[in-house]
Amino acid sequence: MNMSPEEIDEMKSKSDEMMIQHGKIHINFEKVFGKGVSSTVFKGYLIGPSPLHQQQKTAQTQKFADCSVAVKVTNKFGQTEVEQLFKEIDAMKKMGYHENVMCMLGWALPGMQYIASRGLVHRDLAARNVLLFANSIAKISDFGLCCSIDENLTERSTLSLKLPIKWLSLEALIDRIFSEKSDVWSFGVLMYEVFTFGGIPYATMNNDELVMFLKSGARLELPNNMDVGLYEIMLSCWREDLQKRPTFVELEEKFHGYIDEALCTKF
Repeated sequence: MNMSPEEIDEMKSKSDEMMIQHGKIHINFEKVFGKGVSSTVFKGYLIGPSPLHQQQKTAQTQKFADCSVAVKVTNKFGQTEVEQLFKEIDAMKKMGYHENVMCMLGWALPGMQYIASRGLVHRDLAARNVLLFANSIAKISDFGLCCSIDENLTERSTLSLKLPIKWLSLEALIDRIFSEKSDVWSFGVLMYEVFTFGGIPYATMNNDELVMFLKSGARLELPNNMDVGLYEIMLSCWREDLQKRPTFVELEEKFHGYIDEALCTKF
């Protein structure tokens, strides 16, 4: 880890009540949960109660003590990486605890509603970042690209970020503009992944071909395992005019309506 004195001072200045002391966390560098371009996730063990529980002291957070944890380690520590790390920490602190969001101890549809309600955009919503727990509880994870949105409910990204191109909305691809509605677009791609059992979206297209394909009005085809009703919901996530896309609250209502109609038809 090569950090300048200035970067070390910045890290110290941003230490707060959510900081875990070095001796309270053990990392098993032999056990890798996942690895991306910017970071690697290792298995770890937390000794004692988490700062999250010390701050909130709820029945839900008391289980986060003397427990196995996932530890995210940045692959490279430079000024850009440090800034991105603190953006992720600030985003997760702002979110707090929710059962459908991977919480930060030391530092998907209901989960995405919650993220949007906190004035945040995930920007990397994909099947790979949704973890399935006991009792079929899905938790949204990996907030490395998460950001806050301005008073216009949008955020304009810099070109330097490595973004998940095939999950991005048209306005994100072309103008680097992000909002809840760009996360809704990504959710539509996530639906495609689920109903194709992990199929790769736009598998044969490069980035330029993808933009031309979407600008022409074309969209991903109906998966074999999805009926037309669900496909219409998925297509609504990919409307070019973001004002005509549903919010996550409206998406939940659409799913409830679909399920109710399916049950009435069946019985």
